[in-house]
Amino acid sequence: MPLAWGCIAAAGAMLMLTGCTPGTPNAGTSSSSSAQGASAAERDSARDAYDVKLAQCLRSKGLDVKDPQPGQGIQENSPEIRAAASECMREIGDPPTSLTAEDKKSIDATYLKAAKCFRERGYDAPDPAPNQAFAIPEGASASDIAACIKVSN
Repeated sequence: MPLAWGCIAAAGAMLMLTGCTPGTPNAGTSSSSSAQGASAAERDSARDAYDVKLAQCLRSKGLDVKDPQPGQGIQENSPEIRAAASECMREIGDPPTSLTAEDKKSIDATYLKAAKCFRERGYDAPDPAPNQAFAIPEGASASDIAACIKVSN
């Protein structure tokens, strides 16, 4: 649903909840080493395992989230889930990815444009660190999300 902005448009504000998030895994996450140089099947498996771990984290925060089906990511969506997902991602790291350095640079630029757009609309949206996922600000309206997606692409 949670890579890049095109996935956000297709899946609403779930950008960081599923395979759409392009950030690289944090060095401390187990998915980091397994996703590097892996086959497509191995990457898909690592991503599915990450999605289950994210769902478990959301449940630990009291949210009613089911384990996602392989390849589908988390389907539930609410302001509470989005806020908790950002917190969970800080705890468990970003999802595994196999993007090139150029892809990551392009995504970083897109995320910086998005952060600026949200700030211009009055949201607290700090610039994400390089190679880190951008979290849609809590309370962002659907119209502001759509506008910032358009501006960022």
